[in-house]
Amino acid sequence: MVVRITLLSVLLAGAVAAPIIARDAVPLSASQIPNLDAVKTEIKAYYDSGNWEREVSGVTASAQAFVDAQLRTHPVKPAIVLDIDDTALSDYIYEVSHDFAYDPWAYESDVQAEAFPAIAPTLALARHVKSEGVAVFFVTGRRTPDRAVTLANLLNVGYPKPDGLYLRPTGDRAASVIPFKSRMRAYIESQGYTVLLSMGDQWSDLRGGHAERDFKLPNPMYQVP
Repeated sequence: MVVRITLLSVLLAGAVAAPIIARDAVPLSASQIPNLDAVKTEIKAYYDSGNWEREVSGVTASAQAFVDAQLRTHPVKPAIVLDIDDTALSDYIYEVSHDFAYDPWAYESDVQAEAFPAIAPTLALARHVKSEGVAVFFVTGRRTPDRAVTLANLLNVGYPKPDGLYLRPTGDRAASVIPFKSRMRAYIESQGYTVLLSMGDQWSDLRGGHAERDFKLPNPMYQVP
């Protein structure tokens, strides 16, 4: 189960991370707060217009160019690390169908149904680097009991067989996914790999080091600490 901070608490007003009112800062007037219905409408327009995918395509193109450039230096056991939800697989249909209000039980039902489609630019990146001999690892906040269905979902939508798939242990109750994800990248490095890049839709996917470069995909729907 992934802990998310939803629109109801974040009220993101754009495609990239926007300033968030601190928990101890109380708005003085309604004009300081984005209207929730308006934000939802803007997010739908952003996705449905193709602007979200265009932004993702720009980030993944930069990531591919970076990997290709690094390969010319002949790194030892080159690898990339990808997050899954809203990086490799899209949660957008789920989010819209639940009015952007995260329901962990409904989400888990979709996980079990392998209901998440591939994000096309990320899929293309994974296939490209794999064809160049780069290892592809997935590190996700999904919990370990979902490993089999998550792997099946990735393979069924066309991702190459991962060189490693790491899910968060059920006993990990840390307030943030950063320690888990950075620890997994460090583990990959300990196996002799050079982690050329880490890609995710949350800053918490990327913090903690153990990658040559970080690439952040846009996600205005929720935040994962």
